[in-house]
Amino acid sequence: MDDLDTRRRRAALNQTLFREVNERIAALSDRYADELRPNSYICECLSPDCAAMLELSHDEYERFREQGARFFVLPGHEDPAVEDVVETTEQYVVVEKIGVASAIAESTNPRRNGSTP
Repeated sequence: MDDLDTRRRRAALNQTLFREVNERIAALSDRYADELRPNSYICECLSPDCAAMLELSHDEYERFREQGARFFVLPGHEDPAVEDVVETTEQYVVVEKIGVASAIAESTNPRRNGSTP
Protein backbone atom coordinates (compact mmCIF):
# COMPACT_ATOMS: atom_id res chain seq x y z
CA MET A 1 0.00 0.00 0.00
CA ASP A 2 1.46 3.38 -0.92
CA ASP A 3 1.61 6.44 1.32
CA LEU A 4 -1.45 8.05 -0.25
CA ASP A 5 -3.57 4.94 0.37
CA THR A 6 -2.32 4.81 3.96
CA ARG A 7 -3.22 8.47 4.44
CA ARG A 8 -6.65 7.95 2.88
CA ARG A 9 -7.29 4.92 5.10
CA ARG A 10 -6.30 6.82 8.26
CA ALA A 11 -8.46 9.79 7.25
CA ALA A 12 -11.48 7.58 6.63
CA LEU A 13 -11.12 5.86 9.99
CA ASN A 14 -10.85 9.20 11.82
CA GLN A 15 -13.85 10.60 9.99
CA THR A 16 -16.01 7.55 10.56
CA LEU A 17 -15.40 7.91 14.30
CA PHE A 18 -16.68 11.50 14.18
CA ARG A 19 -19.65 10.33 12.12
CA GLU A 20 -20.54 7.82 14.87
CA VAL A 21 -20.50 10.58 17.48
CA ASN A 22 -22.68 12.79 15.28
CA GLU A 23 -25.11 9.92 14.70
CA ARG A 24 -25.58 9.73 18.49
CA ILE A 25 -26.13 13.48 18.65
CA ALA A 26 -28.70 13.24 15.86
CA ALA A 27 -30.51 10.36 17.57
CA LEU A 28 -30.75 12.32 20.82
CA SER A 29 -31.86 15.43 18.93
CA ASP A 30 -34.62 13.46 17.22
CA ARG A 31 -35.81 12.24 20.56
CA TYR A 32 -35.55 15.39 22.67
CA ALA A 33 -35.29 18.49 20.49
CA ASP A 34 -37.20 20.56 17.98
CA GLU A 35 -36.34 19.44 14.41
CA LEU A 36 -36.52 23.02 13.16
CA ARG A 37 -33.79 24.27 15.51
CA PRO A 38 -30.21 23.71 14.32
CA ASN A 39 -28.08 21.29 16.32
CA SER A 40 -24.36 21.41 16.98
CA TYR A 41 -22.26 18.64 15.45
CA ILE A 42 -18.58 17.80 15.56
CA CYS A 43 -16.55 18.68 12.47
CA GLU A 44 -15.95 15.42 10.61
CA CYS A 45 -12.54 16.39 9.26
CA LEU A 46 -9.61 14.01 9.22
CA SER A 47 -7.75 15.63 12.13
CA PRO A 48 -8.08 13.55 15.30
CA ASP A 49 -7.39 16.71 17.33
CA CYS A 50 -10.21 18.80 15.85
CA ALA A 51 -13.00 19.54 18.29
CA ALA A 52 -14.66 22.29 16.25
CA MET A 53 -18.44 22.40 16.18
CA LEU A 54 -20.81 23.50 13.44
CA GLU A 55 -24.55 23.94 13.33
CA LEU A 56 -26.76 22.06 10.89
CA SER A 57 -30.48 21.75 10.54
CA HIS A 58 -32.05 18.32 10.88
CA ASP A 59 -32.72 18.24 7.13
CA GLU A 60 -29.13 19.18 6.24
CA TYR A 61 -27.76 16.48 8.51
CA GLU A 62 -30.08 13.83 7.09
CA ARG A 63 -29.16 14.83 3.53
CA PHE A 64 -25.45 14.34 4.27
CA ARG A 65 -26.07 10.91 5.78
CA GLU A 66 -27.75 9.66 2.58
CA GLN A 67 -24.33 8.78 1.15
CA GLY A 68 -21.91 6.85 3.32
CA ALA A 69 -18.74 8.27 1.77
CA ARG A 70 -19.69 11.88 2.53
CA PHE A 71 -18.73 13.95 5.55
CA PHE A 72 -19.18 17.59 6.57
CA VAL A 73 -16.27 19.73 7.70
CA LEU A 74 -15.59 23.35 8.45
CA PRO A 75 -14.23 25.43 5.56
CA GLY A 76 -10.47 24.94 5.39
CA HIS A 77 -10.62 21.48 7.01
CA GLU A 78 -10.90 19.60 3.70
CA ASP A 79 -7.91 17.72 2.24
CA PRO A 80 -7.94 17.30 -1.57
CA ALA A 81 -5.42 14.45 -1.36
CA VAL A 82 -7.93 12.19 0.37
CA GLU A 83 -11.35 13.60 -0.53
CA ASP A 84 -13.27 15.52 -3.16
CA VAL A 85 -15.26 18.63 -2.27
CA VAL A 86 -18.87 18.14 -3.43
CA GLU A 87 -20.55 21.16 -1.80
CA THR A 88 -19.35 24.40 -0.26
CA THR A 89 -21.23 26.94 1.86
CA GLU A 90 -20.11 29.64 4.29
CA GLN A 91 -20.81 27.33 7.24
CA TYR A 92 -19.53 23.96 5.99
CA VAL A 93 -17.95 21.95 3.21
CA VAL A 94 -19.21 18.50 2.20
CA VAL A 95 -16.45 16.11 1.19
CA GLU A 96 -16.58 12.66 -0.37
CA LYS A 97 -13.93 10.06 0.32
CA ILE A 98 -11.97 8.71 -2.65
CA GLY A 99 -9.98 5.56 -3.29
CA VAL A 100 -9.61 3.07 -0.45
CA ALA A 101 -11.15 5.60 1.95
CA SER A 102 -14.46 5.48 0.08
CA ALA A 103 -14.76 1.74 0.63
CA ILE A 104 -13.94 2.12 4.34
CA ALA A 105 -16.47 4.92 4.77
CA GLU A 106 -19.20 2.94 3.01
CA SER A 107 -18.52 -0.28 4.91
CA THR A 108 -18.59 1.47 8.29
CA ASN A 109 -21.69 3.52 7.50
CA PRO A 110 -24.18 2.91 10.33
CA ARG A 111 -27.02 3.51 7.86
CA ARG A 112 -25.79 1.16 5.13
CA ASN A 113 -28.84 -1.08 5.12
CA GLY A 114 -31.43 1.65 5.40
CA SER A 115 -31.27 1.57 9.18
CA THR A 116 -30.76 4.53 11.44
CA PRO A 117 -28.82 4.45 14.70
